[in-house]
Amino acid sequence: MESQSYDVDSTTVGWNKSPVMDHSSRFDPNETPTVNSTNPNYHPSSSTTTHNSVTETAANKATAELKKGQHHAEDIITKSKRLMKQQWEETRHSVIHLQKRMKEMVPKEASNLIYWQNPIQSGIVFGVLLSIIITFMFLSSLAAISFWLLALLVVIGLYKLYNYVMATFVGRVQDDIFDSIFSSDVHISERHAQAMANYIRTNGTSIIRQARRVFLWNNLTTSIIFGLILFASFYIGLSMNTLTFALVGLVFLFTVPKIYQVYQVPIDHVAKQVLDQINQVLAKVTTKAPAAAAGAKPKKS
Repeated sequence: MESQSYDVDSTTVGWNKSPVMDHSSRFDPNETPTVNSTNPNYHPSSSTTTHNSVTETAANKATAELKKGQHHAEDIITKSKRLMKQQWEETRHSVIHLQKRMKEMVPKEASNLIYWQNPIQSGIVFGVLLSIIITFMFLSSLAAISFWLLALLVVIGLYKLYNYVMATFVGRVQDDIFDSIFSSDVHISERHAQAMANYIRTNGTSIIRQARRVFLWNNLTTSIIFGLILFASFYIGLSMNTLTFALVGLVFLFTVPKIYQVYQVPIDHVAKQVLDQINQVLAKVTTKAPAAAAGAKPKKS
């Protein structure tokens, strides 16, 4: 029993004599100190500084990319404006050239009719054409053609009868208007045929070349405008037929040129104001696009 208690006591003495853990004796100078370290050589970690530098670098890169994108957007807008201006000038010259060609193609007599140089003659032609279109709108083509040919035959017959009565019973001979209009020597001379052939060849070639330019997109603006006209004509055709469109075109042809000729100065003034307003709106839109790009700020991580 005594030996056993001795062993226990010796073990206990051994436990009591176990060395006490000393933090100073375990300090390793190569060990990275913690935040709560009492080491006098402790210095704060540089992770915060590194994080700030990385954030600043990312912000600088984002700002550089933003400036680069802004300059790229300004270049695109400038090129687009220059291209639109170039296409618009080409279209304007094409329209002016087409207007000149149309004036050359239209005979002088037709121009005099459209501009009412002789009001009586223009009124008669306008009334007859308007009546023909209205007749074709309410009758079939066969009935309308037969009606107008019969009307022409009856009118000429009544006029011949009137001249016969005046010459036989009154003794007053009058010149026959229709004989002066339709000469007895009716033929197409070689000179007239050659002039007509040259006219058709010249103007037909011009029309074909213009159509080729439009359909092959040689002029972007002209092709787009022509496409918009066809698109509008399609929707107009859904609501009205060709005769109604011809009726509107006839009224337009005999009214608008004369109105523009009489009121050219105020119409040009109003058109100039409208174009100036459109240019101002386009300028505002093109200047706001770079400003909006410059106002965008990069997000900080």
